[in-house]
Amino acid sequence: MTRQQLAQCAGISAKTLKNWMKPFEQELMAMGMPQGKGLLPPNVVRWLAEKYCIDIEG
Repeated sequence: MTRQQLAQCAGISAKTLKNWMKPFEQELMAMGMPQGKGLLPPNVVRWLAEKYCIDIEG
């Protein structure tokens, strides 16, 4: 899933998602999140979805 797709599931802009992710950047990088563009690994998507109550099944 891309950042844009995850943001759409949350009903927010990609910029807002980036701001939400910023405080956890080091933790997310350790989980395998790529810098810049690219697909988010499933474990990162799952972590963000649980953290921010995003429905990714929808």
